[in-house]
Amino acid sequence: MAALNQPQKNKALTVVAVFGPTAAGKSCIAAEVAAACDGEIVSADSMQVYAGMPVLTDQPPAGLLAAVPHHLVGSVPLSEEYSAARFAREAGGAIKEISSRERLPLLVGGTGLYIRALLGNFSFPGRSGPDARRQWERYIDTHGSEAALKKLSRLDPEAAVFVDAGNPRRLVRALEAAESGIPLSAERSRLWSGVSPYRVFLFGLELPRAELYRAIDERSRKMLRAGAVDEVRLALGGPVSRTASKAIGFAEISRYLSGKTSLAEAEAAIAQRSRRYAKRQLTWMRKMPDIVRIDLAGLSDAQAAGEIAERLRQKGIPKASSITEGL
Repeated sequence: MAALNQPQKNKALTVVAVFGPTAAGKSCIAAEVAAACDGEIVSADSMQVYAGMPVLTDQPPAGLLAAVPHHLVGSVPLSEEYSAARFAREAGGAIKEISSRERLPLLVGGTGLYIRALLGNFSFPGRSGPDARRQWERYIDTHGSEAALKKLSRLDPEAAVFVDAGNPRRLVRALEAAESGIPLSAERSRLWSGVSPYRVFLFGLELPRAELYRAIDERSRKMLRAGAVDEVRLALGGPVSRTASKAIGFAEISRYLSGKTSLAEAEAAIAQRSRRYAKRQLTWMRKMPDIVRIDLAGLSDAQAAGEIAERLRQKGIPKASSITEGL
């Protein structure tokens, strides 16, 4: 298996990355791999990093957290903003610390930008200060996203084509980058061409589309009945950052709590939004170079983890061992 754009260094830290769409079973499979390879998990999930909403953000269950050390899970208050730049810095520190104890770091999650930012050694140039950011936010509030997109098309035509204009935060990011002189289109190119500071083994988990959607629907049902509604109710009683409020289910449950929708309507909206997110994650997976895809159809978590561990063993990961049963 080829490693991802490796630097010419003999002592680059080894990182195993497991990426896949929401509801594919990444947490359980990664925990099995970590147990087999004397590893620790570094979460690469933009929402699981938040404390206070473990059900809504689908954080690993208590049993997995107890069995395998996890980093960047439930570590940030809901009131704080979080970003790919902050993740890359904190995850890089966790990887260094794990490696210093001669254990294997496993980067696990579905936020493609976070994984690529870290593994591609991306430096996030061109970011403006909070005053400029608020200026663009006020512009969108006053003139609307369509006007902001037209302005972006003049500043960075390429970014105007691919940016998600329906996401004000990303539109603001594109505008501030273009105004800084380092446009988002240039950043996007570097994101895929950066040389990794790590020796990377990257795995992508796949499920047949129909099976994945069934898993998403089932998780949406369970989430609402397992405490997600109470989590959102409590969160609404305090400050919630803009990034935390983007968690799938937060807006939908908030509308239910305000009496604007029924619980059944909230569930359907959460499932639909999760399916759209899964499609974007699969698009990220197709773009990731040197990724080894693991077809999960018909496999148990232990079997899927065993396949990953076997491939690592073949590549010389010394502590990789066989997996015979689940945790």
